[in-house]
Amino acid sequence: MTTAAAGINADELPSPLKAIVLTIPFAILGSIVATVFLFLEDHLLTAVWTDLPKALGMSEPAWWLVMLLPLIGAGIVMIAWRLPGKTDAGPLEGLHFDVRPDTFFSVILAAFGTLIFGLVLGPEAPLLACGTAAGAFVLRRQPDTVMKFGMLMTALAAIAAIFGNPVVVVLMLAEFCALGMIPAAALMPGFVALGVAYVAETGVGSWSGLGNASLAVPGLPEFTSMSTADLLVGLGAALIAAILTLISRKIGERVAQGAKRKPYLVLVVVALVTSALALAVREITGGSIDLVLFSGQSGTPEMLAETSIGAVVLILVAKMVAYGGALGAGYRGGPIFPAVFLGVAVAVGAGILFPAASLTGLVVAAVAATVTAALKAPFTAAVLALMLATQAGAANAAALAIFGAAIGFLLRAALDQRDAARAAPEPPAGASQPMK
Repeated sequence: MTTAAAGINADELPSPLKAIVLTIPFAILGSIVATVFLFLEDHLLTAVWTDLPKALGMSEPAWWLVMLLPLIGAGIVMIAWRLPGKTDAGPLEGLHFDVRPDTFFSVILAAFGTLIFGLVLGPEAPLLACGTAAGAFVLRRQPDTVMKFGMLMTALAAIAAIFGNPVVVVLMLAEFCALGMIPAAALMPGFVALGVAYVAETGVGSWSGLGNASLAVPGLPEFTSMSTADLLVGLGAALIAAILTLISRKIGERVAQGAKRKPYLVLVVVALVTSALALAVREITGGSIDLVLFSGQSGTPEMLAETSIGAVVLILVAKMVAYGGALGAGYRGGPIFPAVFLGVAVAVGAGILFPAASLTGLVVAAVAATVTAALKAPFTAAVLALMLATQAGAANAAALAIFGAAIGFLLRAALDQRDAARAAPEPPAGASQPMK
């Protein structure tokens, strides 16, 4: 993960009381820009994938439309590359809190080309871009440290809108602080920003607020206590889910290498492959294209209802490849929600093979593992996994969330360590070796 907050000098920040007071308007600003972005995304998705097929007399998007629309998205990303900022850094590098007004339009245009036209990334990164750019614009005449502080507060409020509960972002904020990515002086103002954003979204009194997203997965069975089967199968599901997520990242890294040489070709090929995988899954399983296209939010209920292990495996492979391609090809979006879908799919498959284990516990363990493997933020991942299953008594699955996040973290850390060792330069010939 990266963040502009690393450039904040704690000594130059306002006093704690003044910082908290100044945070309030930026939190409200972040909530407003997030609401506008999510409104546009929702209505554009409906217009492109529902209204357009209906206008063409289709009950569902025809094969040629499924092939065409991601290509249009690729074309939009190509246009965004020509704007100042050239869409900035990609999702393989994590979340970014440093998008400024001069790069904002390229990032958001690429994000709309990605999200609206079916490529497999999530909305969390564009929400951060909206928040940071808005904060930077308002504070553009202020000292750099103050501007970065405002960017962070606005971004936190913006990303909180998609998670529906500030607790997830609170943990994200705490992890940034623990890793030294933001100073401790920004922690309490950020905490307050999330509270203000939550009030702005949910409302107070007779005011209903700006609108509150809900990430709770409906239809999960009640989880009252953890059995031996839940623990053992949950650990196995977490292990497999984390491995599959890391494979997707490896696919993304390979795609990114190709994109450095032939960026336009890779962008088009990933769009075509994603479309073909969605059509193959629809033809073979009878499911919708939502199982492969998009971030995974719309396809999760359908995934939970799947009863064929063969179909689950096919969907998993298709989603992994499409996700990896989007990570590395130059598309813009976040890595979290596709990882959540992979975790849900692995949990469904494990539940089919081991019906004695609770599907709710499996979802919690697997999602905690996949999000940690994708984001390297285990505390955030564990809480997010519990929030997804909150309506099914997920508090009883807290241990599974912790174990799943730990598995994802250990695998990601081992992979990063191996990659770092491989990337280290070879010592020159004849150089003395350290004594053992």
